[in-house]
Amino acid sequence: MIIMENERKGFNKFIYNFFHTAKFKCFLFAMIMEVVLEMLGRRSFVAGIKFVVFSPIVYLYNVSIIFFTLLFAFFMKKRLFGVIFISLIWLICGIVNFVVLGYRVTPFAAIDVLMAKDVFTMIDVYLKKWQQVALLIGIVLLLAGMIFVFRKIPKISGELKVKRTMFMCICSWIIVWGFTNFGVKHNIISDNFANLGTAYKDYGFAYCFTNSIIDNGISEPSDYSASLMRNMKRQLDEVSLKATKRKPNIIVVQLESFFDINPVADLKLSSDPIPNFNRLKEEYPSGFFRVPALGAGTANTEFEVLTGIKSSCFGAGEYPYKTTVNKIPIESMCSLLGNEGYGTYAIHNNTGSFYDRKSVYDQMGFDAFIPMEYMYDLKRTYTDWAKDITLVDDIIKCMKDTPEQDFVFTISVQGHGRYPEIEGTCEDHIQVKYDKDPIMENQFHYYVNQIYEMDQMIDKLVKALDNTKEDYVLLLYGDHLPSLNLTEEQLASSKGDLFQTEYILVNNIGLRLEDKDIDACDISLVILKSLGLNLGYAQKANELYSDDEFDKNIEYIAYDMLFGNKYLYNGMVPVKAPHMKMGVDVIELKEIKNESGHVVVKGSNFNEYSVVFCEDEELKTTYVDRNTLMIENYEAIQGKRFSVKQLDGGHNIFGSTNDYIF
Repeated sequence: MIIMENERKGFNKFIYNFFHTAKFKCFLFAMIMEVVLEMLGRRSFVAGIKFVVFSPIVYLYNVSIIFFTLLFAFFMKKRLFGVIFISLIWLICGIVNFVVLGYRVTPFAAIDVLMAKDVFTMIDVYLKKWQQVALLIGIVLLLAGMIFVFRKIPKISGELKVKRTMFMCICSWIIVWGFTNFGVKHNIISDNFANLGTAYKDYGFAYCFTNSIIDNGISEPSDYSASLMRNMKRQLDEVSLKATKRKPNIIVVQLESFFDINPVADLKLSSDPIPNFNRLKEEYPSGFFRVPALGAGTANTEFEVLTGIKSSCFGAGEYPYKTTVNKIPIESMCSLLGNEGYGTYAIHNNTGSFYDRKSVYDQMGFDAFIPMEYMYDLKRTYTDWAKDITLVDDIIKCMKDTPEQDFVFTISVQGHGRYPEIEGTCEDHIQVKYDKDPIMENQFHYYVNQIYEMDQMIDKLVKALDNTKEDYVLLLYGDHLPSLNLTEEQLASSKGDLFQTEYILVNNIGLRLEDKDIDACDISLVILKSLGLNLGYAQKANELYSDDEFDKNIEYIAYDMLFGNKYLYNGMVPVKAPHMKMGVDVIELKEIKNESGHVVVKGSNFNEYSVVFCEDEELKTTYVDRNTLMIENYEAIQGKRFSVKQLDGGHNIFGSTNDYIF
């Protein structure tokens, strides 16, 4: 009896000591942190609590992930600081997610860290000056506070129990790893996020965010081999086209956040904001267009249209433009049409560095790229996005640049959010009433009047193409729905799908196709097949396989092309070597002269992004007109080397004139 009593006391002491250990306290802290992260991610106190109550297993799984990261603090002498520092990282991520969801419907993911540089170049669009100052002050105070805390927190006494901590880390990792595999196998969680916003709500912030860090690129299929891919190659090479080959100009216009807003419930409009688009879809092949994005993620819709590859082949929330195809050649409509003798052009009225498009388009084989740094007479919206009307001249300019047929891929930006919550931010082409919410009414009013102007651009473009007297096929489609908190119930009269816009194949060659709903990754097949033009392997797979077979086999094709041994291409790169030029108009520096305390630079095709350099020094440049730049309070010195370079807001250099020796 005495022995049993001693054993009971010993066990009770062990339990008592365990519940008073720092590691157990960290676990409790992780439980609290996960609740806070879910409240922030749902932008609701109640919704965060509901997640804990109704999804307790998934909640504890997320807790275990946070706890695993906190264990690394136990390798530090200043253990408490380590816990605070790691917790602060989680909290900052949660707060960033909260803020991001105020501007778009897609949650904060690891890929957004890669996008940070791009975001800073257009921070004025999202934050007012006082908010930017407040953010900067907050960052400075946070860093100062962390330094203060680090200096004040004492080191723990005694030795660090490194082996014990290592053992705890390994055990914790095994639990996380084991549950991940168990959860995926039994559909408790998923590792395939078709809808990132829904995944965050279903599976928790900690899991989804860490998954977006780890899950990048395309994993090698377990049965990937030379024999399997060569057998697939034989099957795909047998795919033949029945249509007679025709080679019209092919123009693609991806319309930012554009869709037919007329069916939205409770929204009253004085007239149809997109009459030209709606007229064209009655006259030409059209249908609903399923896209992989909602409120953001333009580049993934663009990727699917150009390549025929589903962006879901890649990691959770991943943009292949930022992680893969900015440095690895990829077969696309550009390379396929280039092999047919087409001139290939890309146009975007935003900065050329956004989504790494300058590098991506070079890897795809485009001949030339016109970003806004090579555009003229740009007009701006209230939120400082470029208006789309100038795209028409740039498209026609590209078509005139070569005597042969052209492929012109254009990405518009005018309809981009964030949409202002105040009145008086745009011209009143269309009157809007939304009685449910006056703030949303202002946002709808702004958006509706932007798509009205985009629709006017469409009309001008079609007329300009008709006036060329050349054969053409014009693809128009929206990249995703706008970030206006739309619900499926509001769209019930138009199929109620938040992941679909519409497309039209306007043409003057009598192209008569059946109206049908398609996915973004299907459109390249539709165009190339209808014209009898050569297909790439992604398009051949789309033609040969059923939907389920295609979903499986497209991953093999994409992996082989981007990460594998290129068995489909006999080990060769399927794209011409990078050769892309920036802009179509040649920018020249012809003369420099000193005049009354300043320098006048003469040349041709300058714009607001033209900057004069002396040797390697960037000079403060004033744009006067397309032929004149000025450097005030400066004097050119004989023998110095000058040039004019095209710079974006982040001072990235896109191109340069030849040197001019003064």
